[in-house]
Amino acid sequence: MPNYTTATIDQKYHDAIVGWQEKNFPELKLLEKHWDDYFKGQPPFQLSAKIGDLKNDAIPVGQYAGRPRFERARDMVGNMFFSSRDIIRAQASTELGSIQQHRLSLDRAISDKAKFAILRIMAEELRHAYQMFWVLEHDSTWKKPGLGDVARQTIDELLAMELGTHVLDAFNIDFFDFLCNVTFATVIDLVGKYQLEMQQVFSYAPMARSMGPMLQEEAFHLGSGRSLLKEIGEMAARGEGEYSVEDIQKSLNMWFPRGLEMFGNEAGGETAVTFGFKDKTNGTAQGEYVEEVNGVINNVNVAMVLQRLPGASREDARAVVAEIEKSGDPNRGVKPEDILFLPDVKFFRKRGLEDVIFKPFDTRGQLITEAGSPISQERYNQYLATVLPARFVSSREFKKYVDEALAR
Repeated sequence: MPNYTTATIDQKYHDAIVGWQEKNFPELKLLEKHWDDYFKGQPPFQLSAKIGDLKNDAIPVGQYAGRPRFERARDMVGNMFFSSRDIIRAQASTELGSIQQHRLSLDRAISDKAKFAILRIMAEELRHAYQMFWVLEHDSTWKKPGLGDVARQTIDELLAMELGTHVLDAFNIDFFDFLCNVTFATVIDLVGKYQLEMQQVFSYAPMARSMGPMLQEEAFHLGSGRSLLKEIGEMAARGEGEYSVEDIQKSLNMWFPRGLEMFGNEAGGETAVTFGFKDKTNGTAQGEYVEEVNGVINNVNVAMVLQRLPGASREDARAVVAEIEKSGDPNRGVKPEDILFLPDVKFFRKRGLEDVIFKPFDTRGQLITEAGSPISQERYNQYLATVLPARFVSSREFKKYVDEALAR
């Protein structure tokens, strides 16, 4: 039995998000038609809000810890009203943006199974956006004298967002191949898991009730990304498929920095904890995320080494990977360029600590210098062109990065 109840939003807003779906995600009908072919036994997709139970009625963390959670937006104190609105808005924006992104390269899927996995991810992201609309729309106290109807204004803004105008940078990058779909599901959706887990403590009760059902669905997104990344890695190790190990590495180099930045400045996050919106600061959550992504990449590396060394055990493969990572030298014929590595947290950053952002760090975290001084932005852009996908380097988002760097 599901551990949640369902609800729909006002028909006007329901129709609006259906209209958005028909424009941005018409493939939903294809998914619904073939749902049982790929996800037999799973409840069919339904566009509705899922309202879970609270783990406890009291606010668990922050300055209001111990008091009942806020059931109405108008009861939130001081800056909490707009700070919570901003978090809800950002969450909804990520869901809608990722649908727009996934669709760009959906037809380049490596198999029908992979394509329908991404279609399911897109459908569940649509439901997550609908969930955020419910958080705003069902509570009439988002209307405030002098401020108007904050819920309506926010929903209208979200439905008008296109790629390039979403709240977070990671959701403005155009996908150009299926490797983007897969790396995104592996690296960026994992940030989503951390955010949803942290927000289970949310002091605004409707938001907290939304997190459990969303987390259950997020597990499929992460599992799909990891299994597909492993499959593509194994194909690359065999010299098969469309993507090489270098292609996968460049995709990681592109997506991982944007994933890091989704946590916010590493030195921040105290306000969200104080307000009872999250239970970890940015730096703490980001550090845990880095460790988990490292584990994912290690598992892919082991799978790739097993393809290169027929008959080797998993223990043998782990030892090969560990030795290469330690020494940087070939081991049993497997070269460093035959496995993946996670870029350093300082590489290609444009949000975060001042001593890191827009600085010419290489993928290993070393500052690139010439005659004792950091290289110019122009030289760094040339370096980035060698370690990032060519299609990305010629994109709108890379140009925005260059413009921001030059403006500094």
